[in-house]
Amino acid sequence: MFRWLFLHENTLAPAENTAWKISTLRIILVSSFLLEAWIAIHSAISAYTLGRTQIGWMVFFFYVLKSVAIYVSSRSVKMSAALLLLNMYGTALAIISMTRDQELARLGYLFMYTVPVFARLFFNARVALGFMAFNVIPFAFLFMDVQGNPNSSFFGDLPDAQLYIHTLLFLSLNICIPLAVFRVLHALDKMLVRIHDTSGALEVSYVQYREVFENAGTALLLTDAFGQILQANQQANLLLGRNPATDQELGLFGWLAMEGSIRLKASQGEETGGVKTSAYRTRDGRMVALDNISQTSSDHYIVALRDVSNLHKMQHALQLSMEREDYLNSHDSLTNLPNREMLRQYLQRVVANHDGNNVTALVSFRLNSVRHANQQFGAHTGDVLLRRFADELTQVLPKSCFCARLRSIVFSFVIDQLRTANDVVQFVNQVREAMPKELQVNDDVLLVQFSAGIALVRTEETDPDELIRRSEVALDTARRSSDQSVTLFDEDDAFHIRRNVEIEVGIMNGLKQGEFSLMYQPKVDHNGLIAGVEALIRWDSPSMGRIAPAEFVPIAERSGLIRHVSDFVLDQVCAQIRSWLDEFGQSPVVALNLSVSDIARPDLIELIDSCCEKYAIKTSYLEFEITETGLIANESQSITHLNALKNRGFGIAIDDFGTGYSSLSKLSHFPAHTVKIDRSFVAQIGYNRKSEMIIKAIISLSEILNCSTIAEGVENESQELFLKEVGCDYFQGYYYHRPLDVPAMNRLLAQQKIQHRPAIIAQLPGSARV
Repeated sequence: MFRWLFLHENTLAPAENTAWKISTLRIILVSSFLLEAWIAIHSAISAYTLGRTQIGWMVFFFYVLKSVAIYVSSRSVKMSAALLLLNMYGTALAIISMTRDQELARLGYLFMYTVPVFARLFFNARVALGFMAFNVIPFAFLFMDVQGNPNSSFFGDLPDAQLYIHTLLFLSLNICIPLAVFRVLHALDKMLVRIHDTSGALEVSYVQYREVFENAGTALLLTDAFGQILQANQQANLLLGRNPATDQELGLFGWLAMEGSIRLKASQGEETGGVKTSAYRTRDGRMVALDNISQTSSDHYIVALRDVSNLHKMQHALQLSMEREDYLNSHDSLTNLPNREMLRQYLQRVVANHDGNNVTALVSFRLNSVRHANQQFGAHTGDVLLRRFADELTQVLPKSCFCARLRSIVFSFVIDQLRTANDVVQFVNQVREAMPKELQVNDDVLLVQFSAGIALVRTEETDPDELIRRSEVALDTARRSSDQSVTLFDEDDAFHIRRNVEIEVGIMNGLKQGEFSLMYQPKVDHNGLIAGVEALIRWDSPSMGRIAPAEFVPIAERSGLIRHVSDFVLDQVCAQIRSWLDEFGQSPVVALNLSVSDIARPDLIELIDSCCEKYAIKTSYLEFEITETGLIANESQSITHLNALKNRGFGIAIDDFGTGYSSLSKLSHFPAHTVKIDRSFVAQIGYNRKSEMIIKAIISLSEILNCSTIAEGVENESQELFLKEVGCDYFQGYYYHRPLDVPAMNRLLAQQKIQHRPAIIAQLPGSARV
């Protein structure tokens, strides 16, 4: 009952605010229903006794009206309140209109005057004001002393009418209405307590919010939909350079300049969904990013700011570093010119767009005087010369020319829009003439000597490397010319290059496929007996045919493949000596040639020792020949290795003697056993008196050096007679024997008795000659 009557405020949602209204309404209805029951019953009995049954019906009507109001209160507060107000007006009208005592009737107006209060409680101010205005009418009747019906005896005939009315007023105004007011005040007290608690909680929440807002570790702003700053924490104010106490500017973008804004790349590991962060410049020059923007329920926005000045600087520095790296990857560090790769890329576009209507050419300059500058003044001077040459070349060339450093001392540039090849040659000659003939580096004056090669872009050209290759072929041809003039690429040079490349590629494959073999050319003494043999390498390629050693050996030396050829020849020679020893019980001394690169090999002695040990042959069966030029090229290393070979018992010979540039003092230091007279001198016997005198001088010098002599290329009897007459010890040439394969050599050894003598130097593997 009490739970139904005294509803708790939290029974319904606070936003609806109806719990106390229902409770108040029920208190009025129920209290009046119960408290007025005595009056109703007593007045009904009295009226029935006096025969006034209408009073009973009226009382019954009002009690039904209150019962309906009580019942309806569970479903509609307004409907129940309306019935209550109707009841109050009805009671007032009944007292006013049906009471004979005017003073007593006027008490009925009190019920009307209380109606606006209840109307305000249960409806709204407008309804209350309406009732207040309506109450002016009964007040006017009262003021004008309008009399009711004087003959009415509704209450007047009842003996206790005055008691009924005063009791009714007492119960209504002293109990029911105060109880209702108490209930309203109680609700107000509860509301005040709730408001106080809520205010305290809000205050705590606000303090916590301010603490979080101020100490979030992030610069935070609260703005409206137009970007006006509503709140900003201290970090945000410091970041923007804003003083909220004095600065009147509220627009966020009044503090962040749109001009000069940038887009920042996401840091490594940062999730950005592929969207770059925008950063804006503040008034004091900082870069600030709008790190996050979140919309609130009140159409405001929380903006998180971040100082990205350092990040911007780092990314800017990184960008510059990457640009610098890209620049270094595409440019030569010494001259700052584009490098070979960048030239290739440019040429790729050139050949793709070439239509054949004009002549386009790649011109290469080789600065030949750098070597002299390096030798005379040092590498630093040579680098300065290269930089100065590059500067002079770029100044002479038109701005439209793409100029690059192709390799160490070679510079290339592209010229187009010329009509004929002669125009290109004429242009290059003009450039050569415009270039300085001398450059002053520090206090030294250096000559500027360079050769030029030209390759024209062909209509069907697709490969820039082919164009570069042709220009270098033309450049090499120009360099080898006597006047180092401008050379235009031709097909003969191209064939020569292709041939060299084909041979270089074929050497390793030929060694694996067994395309190389050895032949042996005997050396004889004065009696025609075999005094030794020289191993001569041969290459029979299935695709290129027979290739002469004079062609493939220099290529092998330039490409570094000579060591593989040398290993093959040394192994084959040692195996053949072992075979002859097993078959004949003895073997001729076999000579092999050592090339310039062979004599400088650090593993040379170890290689020769291991090969002799592998086939169990004595050192006296092997001889090594080295050219006079090779001795001088690696003088220190040559002497060391040759002394080691001599001490082990190997024979050593100086090949092609007289054709080099060595001095007699240097030759005297080499540990040679034999000197070979070059075939160029032997061929002049009987025709050239000077050649004959040189041969005599070589033989005389050999006697002084305590060396034996061997004449190469003896082809007729007159040569033999002259050589024997001047004291030559041994002979080799077609006059005696051509180079023989192993079966022919075996037959020759079986026929002749082998004469032993001190080892004769032969050629090291792979450098064999015809």
